[in-house]
Amino acid sequence: MFDEAPEIVNMIRFSRRSTLRALFAALSSSSRLAVCTALSTIASSFPIRRKALAKALREPVTAGQVDRAIRNGVVYLKSQQQADGSWPDSVNHHQHIVGPTSLVLHALLTAGEPRDSPHVVAALRFLEKFSPDEIDGTYSVGLQTMVFAETDPQRYLVRITANVSWLERAQIKEGDNNPGWPGSWAHTSDKARRGDNSSTQFALLGLNAAALAGVPVNPEVWALFRKFLVQAQQYDGGWPYYLNVANSKSSASTTCAGISGLIITGQRLFHDQEQLVGETIHNCGNGRGKVHPSLRRGLDWISTHFSVSENPGSWLFRQWKHYYLYGMERVGRFSGLRFLGTHDWYREGAEELVATQHLLLGSWTGVAIERQAILATSLAVLFLATGRSPVLVNKLRHGPGDDWNNDLDDVRNLVGMISNDWHHRLTWQIVDPDSATVEDMLQAPIAYFNGHEAPQFSSQAKMALRAFVEQGGFIIAEACCGDERFDRGFRTLVQEVFPEEEYKLHPLDEGHAVWRAHHRLSPDLHPLWGIEHGCRTVLIYSPADLSCFWNQMEAHPSHPRVILAQRVGQNLVDYATGREIPADKLVVREVKDFRPDSPKRGALHIAKLRHAGDWNVAPLAIPSLTNALKATLGMDVTINHKELFANDPTLVHYPLIYAHGCAAFSFSKEDMELLRRHFQPGGGCLFADAACGSPAFDAAFRKFVATLFPNNPLVPIPHEDALYSKKVGYDLSDVQYTQAAGGGRGYPQLEGVKLDDHWALIYSRYDLGCALERHSGIDCKGYSHESALKIATNIVIFATLP
Repeated sequence: MFDEAPEIVNMIRFSRRSTLRALFAALSSSSRLAVCTALSTIASSFPIRRKALAKALREPVTAGQVDRAIRNGVVYLKSQQQADGSWPDSVNHHQHIVGPTSLVLHALLTAGEPRDSPHVVAALRFLEKFSPDEIDGTYSVGLQTMVFAETDPQRYLVRITANVSWLERAQIKEGDNNPGWPGSWAHTSDKARRGDNSSTQFALLGLNAAALAGVPVNPEVWALFRKFLVQAQQYDGGWPYYLNVANSKSSASTTCAGISGLIITGQRLFHDQEQLVGETIHNCGNGRGKVHPSLRRGLDWISTHFSVSENPGSWLFRQWKHYYLYGMERVGRFSGLRFLGTHDWYREGAEELVATQHLLLGSWTGVAIERQAILATSLAVLFLATGRSPVLVNKLRHGPGDDWNNDLDDVRNLVGMISNDWHHRLTWQIVDPDSATVEDMLQAPIAYFNGHEAPQFSSQAKMALRAFVEQGGFIIAEACCGDERFDRGFRTLVQEVFPEEEYKLHPLDEGHAVWRAHHRLSPDLHPLWGIEHGCRTVLIYSPADLSCFWNQMEAHPSHPRVILAQRVGQNLVDYATGREIPADKLVVREVKDFRPDSPKRGALHIAKLRHAGDWNVAPLAIPSLTNALKATLGMDVTINHKELFANDPTLVHYPLIYAHGCAAFSFSKEDMELLRRHFQPGGGCLFADAACGSPAFDAAFRKFVATLFPNNPLVPIPHEDALYSKKVGYDLSDVQYTQAAGGGRGYPQLEGVKLDDHWALIYSRYDLGCALERHSGIDCKGYSHESALKIATNIVIFATLP
């Protein structure tokens, strides 16, 4: 592999700048690794004007660009690993290079590097050599703890416990003769050294990782640290590096550390106000629902001083820029804020990092100590990889006042539990439907809100809720503490948002799939109400409290009521999503416009066949499809379909008919004859699917086809048929099935009836229509939205070919 590196480097050395990116992207991963290693040795004789190139190549950031940036960053980091499994550090030799090795390994694991990869195994073997007393460095012990907790907390339980003990002892306490404030940490265990906010942050991150792994931390450590944070905050709302030092100013990096510290300690300490006594929550809704004034001031500071190109407040503005971005990601994720002030922090940070990545090496560098590319690259990869985590739940703001946020940690804890169960990092965020677009709402598949009083939503927010559901979203609502005021107000709200009779709120009986989505539950344990839309429930409401018990998941994980609330929450999420992982933050959410259009003469019109088998369970399936056909392929097609009975005389004008449903149906002899004429000699085509894979519809449809075409059976369409190929539209050899349908990939399972050597009828026993509406559910047997769209597109093109 390394033999080819010099030749490749020389090719790149004399290439035009405009071809550098394409050339490097074309290399195999092993070749890129070789190039990274070789270029690192000749960088001084081969200067690259990274900033000029980055500016020239800058473009709106996409999920694909971020993926590529992370991959190239990972390749660079791997290329710098030493023979003993470590990564070098030109500054902190006294800390046995445990710190940089732990940081790089943390970045690799966060970016998805397998735990059994040679790079990870070698790094862990190196880290295992050093005890906390041998390391004697707060940064390094904190980072080592994070890595051990992330890889295998059971295997490293003794090591994590030892690290926790060291960090607890190293904290500066009341009575220690130290110029720093009690509650902080210095660089080492030497308490004669001044404590600082940066070392303190890494001690906190290590302790928090240990606590999440199940290793107990002395509550006095959290309390003393929180006291330090409140006292260390400057008058302007920010935090400095050192406290009570002349001319010490707030900086963005240390302010992010202070904000994260307040959030973490708030999680660890404040269950004492909202107490679980027996089966009852005392002071319900008053536990963690009030944001600490210091936290508000800190968030105001970072929002006001927001930047992604520098570290505001630092003595040298670009000093510790990547370290600051790593802290900013944590602030945004821990607080649930997508926007810091008016800034979409992740998108802006990702744009900056994608634009400033070294074009060839895949690394990042900064000024001062961040000239070490290993350090800056690790921090950049951590920002990109962690910050892009898919958003599972939007927590909705609403009036009156702050009644929407009585339990600060309800959604945070719920999403954390789901992340562990799904083995995938997920996040949540706060969204205001008054100002959010539908695209903003759709960044998460679930919208959640609760409260004590009657919820107040503006007319715009109500429209956003309705549009969110129509575009495939799911709503979970709950009466915090079982408050009757919220219950009455919520029932009024849903009547305003969903006035149609088919949207009536009703109790979910034992047959509903939510009771078996993950755990076996029943309405007797915790009653739930729901609203149906088509073949799925789109809103589930709990009149009894869940959020206060979710809030207690850290303090009382084994309490029966907490466990029940966890299981109900897990069932709700699994039902709403079908256990499908949402797309990451930068994937553009498409909002379909279903308004009637004015098509040109000769445009394709699609009809939808009305029948008695719940024929309209996916009313927006065809508009979703036709929108895509027009926007993506430029097809001249009418957006809205025509809904027709079999005996409608205008049926002859619609060569393409769609049928869909989730119940049994039948047609009269007269209707069957009219339909038969439409296909032969009429030349029409019918495509159909069973909503959510409904067995009742499937049985009825097969009987219908046998009667309609007694001499032409319904047969599997062979994989070699043009319908599945690019000859028609998309290559359908690798479509994605939902978890309910097995979760595999491969060809779709389509069947058809041939008339005159042409597929006059195409049928899927797996769902297409609900998937076209972006609906998902634990019991919906079908295809992913993207796959359903491709399958339906091919069917439409095939059916309309001459």
